[in-house]
Amino acid sequence: MEKTISITLNNQSFVIEEDAYNKLSDYLENIKAHCGAGADAAEVIADIENSMAEKLKSNLTPYKEVITSANVDALIEIMGTAEDFDREVGGATADNHAEDGEDKVERKLYRDMDNAIIGGVAAGLGNYFDIDPVLIRVIFIALIFAGGSAFPIYILLWIAMPEAKTAHQKLEMKGQAPTLAAFKNLSKTGKKIQDNFKSRWQKRSALGKILTLPAVIIRGFFMGVKKIWSKVWPIIKFLFGLGLTIFSFVGLGLIGVGSLYMLLYNNSAYQLSFIPISELTSLLPYTWMIILGFLSLAIPTALMFICGLSLILRKNILNLAMAGIILGSWLFSGIFFCALSLRYFPEIQHKFDSYPLLIQEEKAVDLKGVKEIETNGHIINVLVTKSTSTPATLSGRTVDLNNIEMNRVGDKLILTQKDEDANKICLNCHLDQVELKLATSSTLKITTKNGASIYDETAPKEEEEEMENEDIEEINSDEIIPVKKATSTTVKTIKHTEAKVK
Repeated sequence: MEKTISITLNNQSFVIEEDAYNKLSDYLENIKAHCGAGADAAEVIADIENSMAEKLKSNLTPYKEVITSANVDALIEIMGTAEDFDREVGGATADNHAEDGEDKVERKLYRDMDNAIIGGVAAGLGNYFDIDPVLIRVIFIALIFAGGSAFPIYILLWIAMPEAKTAHQKLEMKGQAPTLAAFKNLSKTGKKIQDNFKSRWQKRSALGKILTLPAVIIRGFFMGVKKIWSKVWPIIKFLFGLGLTIFSFVGLGLIGVGSLYMLLYNNSAYQLSFIPISELTSLLPYTWMIILGFLSLAIPTALMFICGLSLILRKNILNLAMAGIILGSWLFSGIFFCALSLRYFPEIQHKFDSYPLLIQEEKAVDLKGVKEIETNGHIINVLVTKSTSTPATLSGRTVDLNNIEMNRVGDKLILTQKDEDANKICLNCHLDQVELKLATSSTLKITTKNGASIYDETAPKEEEEEMENEDIEEINSDEIIPVKKATSTTVKTIKHTEAKVK
């Protein structure tokens, strides 16, 4: 059993064994003693600590979260001892190592902003391929005159290539191993690099300054945009994170309240398309589906909330292991919810298809002694068929026919649509049209009111076309249309029954 200690190295937290901590602490103290004091020494030590933190972090996995003594030994072997540091810095050994390739590592592609003119793309490519960046710039200029393809290529590379910010990344860009000597040499050249662009400009001839002036102007423009963006971007991230947090918080509340409400009121008097909710929920594992549905919606909303908080606090508050658990839970709930939905969908569909109120039916209408029919309501459609022997029928869904009231007043038959407010607690409950079929042998006067319509199949097609070209004048009186055998009534659906043909 090993005792562990929690430490912070380069603003990164690590859990390390006590023996490994003592070894690492002695190593850092030894390096600081050799570097001495001063701004340059502090910069070198900061670069070394940053590289050490990156190396130690690469040893950690979800299954290994403690730095061991072996990890520290491997780190010291790569970085070099203090004696190596004294021997190599400033001496011929460092150059010999570089020439022999002993301290060389695989190069990585970064943008080199220390030697940049615009975005550091050409300088970064030069470091990666170990060629003069001037040659890369010449190639880009040639591509500009060869069709302008240099612009999209440069922008894509600018987006794709990260900037070499840390000392460790700058060494990787040049293919140098992150040794103490390399960090010291990088620190020595750092001061020169800071004013590198200005010094190069001053050393150029007048012709060189003229030729590079457009690039200097472009660089100045991009540097200005970058400076403004660096100030604006944190504000944008904060506002976006704030909006995302508020939106997801409200969403979580609505999802929670809605799921709880559905869970508690599964046996309520509410209806869906005229079917009581309780009859639908009894066909499936309702409680489990509500729970799985809640998780399927709540988990991604909670992740949005965490992302918003991370943007506001400017730190990651969700580790990889926890993110994996949350993602797995979301996939599990979503898959099971979809599977249960597919499993019970046919039963729900059969319930809708076979529900008594939703079945289509016909009712015979007795027209004996009737000389006039009055229809009142927008769901009533009168159809005068071509047949001379079709019995008068009223057809439609049972629930729609139940909302039609038939009254006989002398020789007048009145069909009236009842009030639709009877289904105040019913979702997706709307009345469909019912159809009153009449034969052409009938000699009737039909009156339509309040949106009822009439359609006559016996009218000649030519008269229908003529009718479409005639003007229609809106009036407030009811429409009265006589229907007789061999009548020349125009085939026209009269909607809202408030139009008269001139």
